[in-house]
Amino acid sequence: MNNPNSQSGVGLVEVMVALLLLMVAVLGYSALQGQAIKVTNESLERSQSLVMMRTIAEKIRANPSAIVTYETALNSSTSPTAPASLCGLDGTAVTALCEPEELATAESYKVRTELQNYDFQIQMHPCPNTGGTGADAATNIMYSYCLISAWGNTTPTIGTNKDTDCLTKRVIKDGALEEAGGSYHPKATCMMMEI
Repeated sequence: MNNPNSQSGVGLVEVMVALLLLMVAVLGYSALQGQAIKVTNESLERSQSLVMMRTIAEKIRANPSAIVTYETALNSSTSPTAPASLCGLDGTAVTALCEPEELATAESYKVRTELQNYDFQIQMHPCPNTGGTGADAATNIMYSYCLISAWGNTTPTIGTNKDTDCLTKRVIKDGALEEAGGSYHPKATCMMMEI
């Protein structure tokens, strides 16, 4: 004979506990998946940024006499406008050789127009941590430029604003170095390449 007090089957409480455990596991997995997507996107942005920075750095190294022209053109806050001569970069035939400054202007224009397809900004600034005291390359043997690429809410700048600037600036007080500068701000989404 069957005992009338014996339980058979699964009770409602057991089903609810099992559903609660399943829900916690699914929510944990969803959070993990969201974090994985975020890290993957950050990796893609860094890779694209590195490719663009290497491209412009190679162009600058090949045309070093026009480095100030590159700096001016890359740091311009206005929308890029086509220069008078694109020096054959648009696929047209070159009828005359370009001067170094013309080539720098054309290459900077091309880079800036390509960047409009992405959420990137590139600027070129004197590196704050090169150790010299001169104001430019002519008066400072240690002087070098930094190419800075930034995305998201970060700007490719050197400064003290922890929310928008990419790198910290060099701080000299009373003739003594207080902070070398050139470190990334904690929340910055950017990359720097010394050229």
